[in-house]
Amino acid sequence: MLARAARRKLRRDAFRSPTQLSEQLTLPWLCPAQMRRAASTSPITALPLDSRLQRQPPSLSPRHKTRSLATAADVQPSAFTAPFDGFMQPWTTRMQPPGIAKLESWDPANPLIVHDAVGAPESRVRFGIGGDPVELHQNLHACLRVGRMDRATAILERLVSLYNPSAPEVIEAHNIFLQAMFDLAEQNPTPTSMTEMEEWYDSHMVRRVIEPNADTFVTLLRASMTFLEGAERDNAIRKYLDMAQECGADVVRDINESEEFTDEEWDALIRFQPTQYKKPPPLEEVPEIQASTSAGYAALVAHGLLPNPAHRITPVAQKGYGLQTLKQSLNMFDSGAGVLYPHEMEGDKETKDRAYAYMRQLQLETDSTTAAIERWKAEDEKLQDMGIHGVLKSKPVQALMWQWYSALLPLVKKEVARTKAVLSAPTADNQTDECHKYGPYLEQCDPEKIAALTVSRVIQSCARGIRDDTNSLRVAVLSNVIGEDIEQEANITARQKFQTSLQKERKRVRKALLSQLALTSPGPRIAPKPNGIEQTQRDGFIKTEFPTAVRTRLGALALELLMQAATVTVTADDPKTGKQLHSTQPAFHHHTGFMQGKRVGWVSPHHEITSKIRTEPVHNIATVNLPMVFEPQPWTSFTEGGYYKSRGSVIRTKAGDTSQRAYAHSAISNGDMDKVLKGLDVLGKVPWQINSDVFTVMTRAWNAGEGIGAMVPAQLDMKLPEEPPSNASHEERRKWMKKVKEYENLKSGFHSQRCYQNFQLEIARAFIREEKIYFPHSVDFRGRAYPVPPLLNHIGADLARSLLRFSNGKELGTVGLQWLKVHLANLYGYDKASFREREQFAMDNLDEVYDSATNPLVGRRWWTRAEDPWQCLACCMELKNALDSPDPTRFISRLPVHQDGTCNGLQHYAALGGDHAGASQVNLEPSDRPQDIYTGVAELVKEMIAEDAKKGDPVALFVDGKITRKVVKRTVMTNVYGVTFMGAKLQVLDELKEIFPNFEETPHMRSLQKPALYIAGKIFAALGKIFNGAQEIQYWLGECGERITTSITSEQIKGIQDRMEGKLHLYESKYKTPKRTSETALKKMHKNMETFKTSIIWTTPLKMPVVQPYRKHDVQIIKTKIQEISVFKRNMTGTVDKRKQLQAFPPNFIHSLDATHMILSALKCSEMGLDFAAVHDSFWTHAADIPNLNTILRDAFVRMHSEDIIGRLAAEFKARYAGSMYRASIIAATPVGRKIAAWRKAHRGVKHGLTPEAKIRDASFVEVALEAKRQDLLNCDDPAKRKEGEEMVTPTSIWLANQDPKAMASFRLALLGQTKKESGDMFDEVKDKVLGAEAEANKDEIAASGVEPADISNDPLITSEAFEAANEDRPSRHVSPHSLLNVWLPLTFPPVPKKGNWDVTRLRESKYFFS
Repeated sequence: MLARAARRKLRRDAFRSPTQLSEQLTLPWLCPAQMRRAASTSPITALPLDSRLQRQPPSLSPRHKTRSLATAADVQPSAFTAPFDGFMQPWTTRMQPPGIAKLESWDPANPLIVHDAVGAPESRVRFGIGGDPVELHQNLHACLRVGRMDRATAILERLVSLYNPSAPEVIEAHNIFLQAMFDLAEQNPTPTSMTEMEEWYDSHMVRRVIEPNADTFVTLLRASMTFLEGAERDNAIRKYLDMAQECGADVVRDINESEEFTDEEWDALIRFQPTQYKKPPPLEEVPEIQASTSAGYAALVAHGLLPNPAHRITPVAQKGYGLQTLKQSLNMFDSGAGVLYPHEMEGDKETKDRAYAYMRQLQLETDSTTAAIERWKAEDEKLQDMGIHGVLKSKPVQALMWQWYSALLPLVKKEVARTKAVLSAPTADNQTDECHKYGPYLEQCDPEKIAALTVSRVIQSCARGIRDDTNSLRVAVLSNVIGEDIEQEANITARQKFQTSLQKERKRVRKALLSQLALTSPGPRIAPKPNGIEQTQRDGFIKTEFPTAVRTRLGALALELLMQAATVTVTADDPKTGKQLHSTQPAFHHHTGFMQGKRVGWVSPHHEITSKIRTEPVHNIATVNLPMVFEPQPWTSFTEGGYYKSRGSVIRTKAGDTSQRAYAHSAISNGDMDKVLKGLDVLGKVPWQINSDVFTVMTRAWNAGEGIGAMVPAQLDMKLPEEPPSNASHEERRKWMKKVKEYENLKSGFHSQRCYQNFQLEIARAFIREEKIYFPHSVDFRGRAYPVPPLLNHIGADLARSLLRFSNGKELGTVGLQWLKVHLANLYGYDKASFREREQFAMDNLDEVYDSATNPLVGRRWWTRAEDPWQCLACCMELKNALDSPDPTRFISRLPVHQDGTCNGLQHYAALGGDHAGASQVNLEPSDRPQDIYTGVAELVKEMIAEDAKKGDPVALFVDGKITRKVVKRTVMTNVYGVTFMGAKLQVLDELKEIFPNFEETPHMRSLQKPALYIAGKIFAALGKIFNGAQEIQYWLGECGERITTSITSEQIKGIQDRMEGKLHLYESKYKTPKRTSETALKKMHKNMETFKTSIIWTTPLKMPVVQPYRKHDVQIIKTKIQEISVFKRNMTGTVDKRKQLQAFPPNFIHSLDATHMILSALKCSEMGLDFAAVHDSFWTHAADIPNLNTILRDAFVRMHSEDIIGRLAAEFKARYAGSMYRASIIAATPVGRKIAAWRKAHRGVKHGLTPEAKIRDASFVEVALEAKRQDLLNCDDPAKRKEGEEMVTPTSIWLANQDPKAMASFRLALLGQTKKESGDMFDEVKDKVLGAEAEANKDEIAASGVEPADISNDPLITSEAFEAANEDRPSRHVSPHSLLNVWLPLTFPPVPKKGNWDVTRLRESKYFFS
């Protein structure tokens, strides 16, 4: 009976919310027959057509007869289909297809380009409805999610008033409204449901000439099948199919391939087209689901028919909850509690175990927030039973969180109820109520989740923001992150992913079926209109998001309510009576101050809360992004992958920035990023486990309060500086206050670090009994991969790395045993000797290894003196266990062994430039011993300091003899990645503080700042001497970047030209032309045309588009009850930040190359069966697999750099920025500068179009229009007009006729190993070489064209005196030799610097390339 009820509900839910059931489609034990068939490896034989059951199209209605979506048949082929890959079950082993690791060539002349929007109209905001089109779309989605059809109708009318009827956005908006009508009618059907939908379609789309598309007809066809019966149903289906046919064959094809239809609906759809398709096979019967089996029970729980046992709190007889593990606190982790083991499932134990892990992972993601709430409650109930009521010092953090949650929840519910009341009854009195703006978004999330997320996020921020004035506790930052948490929870609840894996597979299967059922061959598709489709694709992912202002308001609202609700009860002894007094005080208070000259607000926790967070375990505070117990979901789109229910992004983008996401969406949909996504899947599917031996030692040391390695001790050996006497001088008190501030900052930093380590240990404790855990990965905008779980992962510091090991083990073998010894030497810091010497180092210290592994805390503690002590301890234990085994070569090892690159950025520069000397410095060239550039730089710095010390330099004398490899390493490593000189000074300062821990200020040396600055300069000078082969490439990258960031696009040029000629095009063609245009709108449009908004964009060798996100965004002021909050209004059209773009481009380009090398290596390792992990340029695998890994790493690097990477980048730039112009700076005193100045002087006051000419030194936008006109004339077919263009003189033509590379004034980007101040001669030398080659190339191009650009002599306004003055080779009285003038030039790029003769294939023979 229960099973029958379950089936009925499953069938209803199948039509109501198919995405909510998508997970069940991956559980084959719900359909054993399907699973058996899927497991078969034999090809599926097609049944003869005449043997199929002949029947009429069935009458479908969800109220009578339908088939549940909770079966495997949706994704499995029926018996007649030809063999195909099928839907891959989530617990089956995922193997990469052969050849996925191959680096394929692609055409740089045809790059992916997403055009920027020129501008968009805005509508007046009334009752929270209005704003720009994107905000209207976001509001529309929010209203439809919560069923507010009246508001959605008003928004739809606003959109219709802004767009032309043919705009894709209008069609899409009407489609989602129509779909919402269908969803609501499906839940509560009436006899008039279909009539109402048809009337709406007729009045809102047909009469307004809004052309329907495939999505429109899919909804109408599904409605016809659902709400109509008999002949009426059949007539409606035929009517809409005929209408679709009139719209084109592509529309019908899209309808037939749609994944929205259920199996019954799709079957009926195809049978209604007998002239186009054969009859489909009969549908299979729905499998019986019995609640008596574990699988059936799990299915009923998943669909809400039975209570979820994972939500129950089972009392645990334990001394206290404070030290209880996260694993024991979440019932899901208890074996057998929460998820039943699928004993009844067919298959071997491994298959059942994987299915069990998959179900547990789904439950972990579903119940993380709920489980945390229950845990807080359990802590509080425990105290209530003990008779402890509200006393702060007696309560753990979790009990306080339950107390605050309980107080906050009623306030949230009250605000939600008030919001609903206002939205339901808008009046003139409540028109200005802010809830009109955020109401539809607030309604999407449960009050319980909002309260829990707020409490959790604030406590997490307190834990991370122990130091005063930290960003995590700023009101603006905290409001935004709480708002983001609420948005993510709303999206999870609504299941609003763009397209689930199920839907994609269903679409693929149906497409394959249609190709077999088709009676005639379908013709080619008509290419879509590029502009409209591209625009929809560019904005589509934004429309379901919360606007920044709404997100911030929701976060501020939740924060405000928490500050009202959260209190603490503190105790104190009365100094007079000795009685204990109790006082209830606010847990948080708001205060303001100044940061960098700006007024900023902070949320400050009560000092007792701060102390408690520092000293107590902090489990169950973070509720999301934990390691996974099952393999991550493969990445298939921008938001589909990693976790199964929690929504994440495959690319970590800057908050609110849309450029990278737009490019990533397009690249993923085109298949360009398939290799990157596959690489992330490879990294994510590597199973790990907690190293229990190391964890045991670490917990003993932690509980004892020791500080080993980076572990912060419980009691810091720090003393507060003694206060000077009251009669001390002002200078003495100033010094004392400075020392106190340093003491407080250092102490707070250590406390914060210990708190973070507390998080890591609690997570490790939770997963210590898991045989396999996984870390889903994502990439940053450059392609560098990072694990998604933020607290405990292998990219962390020494503590985190030592806690993790591979779950899979491999026999060491003879080679593996040797590499394990080499790895031990590397971890100890003995990593610059030969491999033999490193192996011998381990053998020489074998007694110490055994003592460290056997008595880590009570022995001689040799391991604690290592460079990475905790990883060294793990290696000691592994080596001891191997040597103690009967046959060490047969020992199963799980310890990751590292292969690290030698200053990997410099390796890429050397390979790009073919620089033999540079290649030798970074181990690209074969050698008997490893080359160490850090030691080389340190020795040079020592020599330079010694020379200065002989001359009596006080700073040199102070640091002479103190320079070590460690002092210079960070600066050398980061110099190639664009570290600034001041950044290098801070790096050196950190090292000096360790060398001089008790530094005392003297009259000659007031602080360590001066010696740090001195040493940083020496490091830069030394690096410039050692490694100068990459400077031409670095200059070329900087020159290209400068031109791109000061350029305007061809669309902007066209708009400027039209404006000058009196043509007014305010917005894109998809928008309606406004009847009236205000002066403000015109100024905004003109500013948008004249803004430098072109970002530097390139494509990695793996075809991932990289978009630098550095822009100057407008600031939006959001008024909240707490304070006014300033947020950046980010978009794709903001002004680029030229300084950041230029500084970041060379290092980001190199980062994208090392990311490519890593992904290629990961794919090949997967293909070869190796477990692979990476920390940027440090690659890990089993000890036995190191030889294979080394071969893979070298081969991947050679494959990359055997191609002309810089040449391909130049070709891409040429294609991507074709038709653009950039504003160049030239020296005014040069001959070409004087000619341009003379032209501008002669044309001063002359009107070209609508605007008079501007100042002599400025390149006005009038000149852009003139040059655009000249180019139009030159490209005209009319000879007379072409001749007019040849005779036309503009500043651009003057430059082209008189090109002088020495006249160019480049942005002074410091070259590798040099500061801006000292790079003058070298910079000028490199600049002349690169730009001189460009001038020669341009002359050859002009000569080949046969058209000489018009010089100043062709201009009729130039007098003979002005012409002679411009050609005189003497300095002008009016122009300084150093002054500059600007000129608009076509955006071209210098020829690529000539590559050296070093052969990259030689690195295959280098033993120490990665070692």
